[in-house]
Amino acid sequence: MTLFSEHGFDGVSVKEIATAVGIKDSSLYNHYKSKQEIFDTILIEATKILKEANNTYALPITLDASNIYRETTVQELTKMYVDAFKYYLTDDTARKFRKVLVSEQHINPYVGNLYNELFFERPLEYLTTLFTDLVQQETFIKMDPYIIAMHFYAPINFLIRRCDIRPDLVKENIALLEKHIKQFDQIYRLDTD
Repeated sequence: MTLFSEHGFDGVSVKEIATAVGIKDSSLYNHYKSKQEIFDTILIEATKILKEANNTYALPITLDASNIYRETTVQELTKMYVDAFKYYLTDDTARKFRKVLVSEQHINPYVGNLYNELFFERPLEYLTTLFTDLVQQETFIKMDPYIIAMHFYAPINFLIRRCDIRPDLVKENIALLEKHIKQFDQIYRLDTD
């Protein structure tokens, strides 16, 4: 993963992979048929890790999701999303995997589809389901749940990408994320008092 994240698929040789894992390149072929198979295996394993992390940091989508949201203070929500943000920025696998997907997305259609699925489609699908419930339960104002999801998620994705490019802005971006969540809550949540 490190080699692919630093040099891209085409910039890494089987010999370099073998050296990195401490075996001869000929021995590597006892385990994998090609560099592509190694790359695909890394993508599969990293995808599993990322999906597990998504489950860890997301509010559960259940029949009582709106109750969970209503009972969660904006401070608790902010902490939850800041913790997830920090995980995606600092976890070695998540960081390198994101870098591989970003760099290879226009070269390899499978990688592009995976990047789209993991960083756009699934988060928006999850959030749309959550916000649909919150709108229906009159916890949120009556608006298109998919648009609400985009309003919530786009700045988070932007801040993660911004940190990838400018790691020196992590503290600033965390402060922006906190403000975003609080302002989002003020805009969309109906006053329950």
